[in-house]
Amino acid sequence: MRRATAADLEGLVALEGRCFSGTDGLFSRRQLRTLLSSPRCAWLVAGHFEGAACLLIAANGRARWGRLYSLAVDPAYRNRGVARKLLTASFAWFRAQGVALVRAEVKSDNHAARRLYASLGFTEDRVLADYYGPGHPGIKLSRPL
Repeated sequence: MRRATAADLEGLVALEGRCFSGTDGLFSRRQLRTLLSSPRCAWLVAGHFEGAACLLIAANGRARWGRLYSLAVDPAYRNRGVARKLLTASFAWFRAQGVALVRAEVKSDNHAARRLYASLGFTEDRVLADYYGPGHPGIKLSRPL
């Protein structure tokens, strides 16, 4: 597990393309470049782009929280514990940033991801109608650290 740098842009672009489509929240090259350079963001990479997690520090003026912005695992490496390792490493990074709560969203029909999040202590807080497009709801998740 390591933190990505600007030199990892092409690897992240390729991983995103293997994992997501436009309706799933696929990041553009420009968005990835911006996220890689943001001081409020970290990308964690597993292995040689077997998986990656994008982590953000957010605030609403009253409180700070962490947001798991993206979690991608190459289809060839799924069901091998890569996502669990990325999430565990993300919790450590958030704690080091002084964050006490992590939030995330997941597609309502992604039952494997929902089981994984639940096994790591996330609660499903509410349904987000049409979050991933018309007729594709999301689930808002949270987990205290």
